[in-house]
Amino acid sequence: MQKPCRIRSLDGRDVERAMVVFHPAPRSYTGEDLAEISCHGNPLLVDEIMGIIRSTGLARPAENGEFTRRAYINGKIDLAQAEGVGALIHAQSTAGIEMAHSLLDGKLSDTLLKLNSGLLKILSDIEASFIIDEVEAGADSIAQSLTPLIHELDSLLEGAQQASHLYSGIITTIAGLPNAGKSSLFNAVLGYPRAIVHQESGTTRDIIREHLVISGMDFVFHDTAGIRETSSGPEQLGVQKTMEILQRSHLVLYVVDASKGLTPDEEQWLSLGQKTIVVMNKADLVQQDLADTGPPEAICVSAKYGRGIDGLMEAMVRSFPHNQPKVFIERHAYLLGRTRECLANCLKEAEAQMTPDVLAIDLGAAVQYILEITGENIVPDILDRIFSKFCVGK
Repeated sequence: MQKPCRIRSLDGRDVERAMVVFHPAPRSYTGEDLAEISCHGNPLLVDEIMGIIRSTGLARPAENGEFTRRAYINGKIDLAQAEGVGALIHAQSTAGIEMAHSLLDGKLSDTLLKLNSGLLKILSDIEASFIIDEVEAGADSIAQSLTPLIHELDSLLEGAQQASHLYSGIITTIAGLPNAGKSSLFNAVLGYPRAIVHQESGTTRDIIREHLVISGMDFVFHDTAGIRETSSGPEQLGVQKTMEILQRSHLVLYVVDASKGLTPDEEQWLSLGQKTIVVMNKADLVQQDLADTGPPEAICVSAKYGRGIDGLMEAMVRSFPHNQPKVFIERHAYLLGRTRECLANCLKEAEAQMTPDVLAIDLGAAVQYILEITGENIVPDILDRIFSKFCVGK
């Protein structure tokens, strides 16, 4: 059993008993010789140990993301995988963690490698056709080869627009007129009394936030103040906060008192979020057909008695793609979008029977966009921007 090492200051004073592990190259994280010091977590101790190391003149503090950047430079991982490390650090949902792990494991990189191999095969055939008569690279054969590659790109980009919702958590705002039962619905969905419920309107004056996983999807709930234009004082501030969060919401659960129905004045609030589900609450108080008091697609519930809550949550899950998108980082989505544009343009040129040398221009550009994702064709400024978002020590 290995014993802890003693760390001493330059004057010989004992500072800490720590575990020091040597990671020899090339099997270390960065591919270089590394030494890892595990000490007690007291910040004062950590600062003193760092000061001792700096005073030797043999080391300096790492920059943001420097360890992962060195791993990329030394060929341990490609740039897409390096971004997976950053995504794992910043993930705010269970789905985000799984998406980051998939990227870090190289699943996107493997797909891009196969895609690029297909493009390079077409380019090599075109180049060979210029010097070898037996090799044909006509427009028809190129078009036939391009079609499955475009389909592969479409599969990669599927759900990319909503990927940020799944990665960070779906911002879900419960809104409606005062006393519509928003807080009751909030508590019913969470399964415990998180918000104060009172018959007096205007009880909620600040936004209450909670995180809930439903069928593997992360929803970040916000219970808000009731919306009404005649509010004043503290309640008015609460309404202002409600309007701000509504405009940032991926999903709005707009709660309506079923006994009163959806009023014409409320129509203006239904389009503030990206998606809206109208929830007809207090259904236990209504005898008539609720279809007459709300839109046909509305979900009927009784938050007080917990009726219809499961159906509401199912509707929430259905509002978003359940399969995890393969592409969720904006840089990747942009470059793959440009790749697809190049291939689509190339396909049109092939169908127009343009000469192979013309087609090769778009094909070459598509290859370069893919290489920019994996880091084989990248400028230093972009690298600096990517790794500056990492924390020190990663």
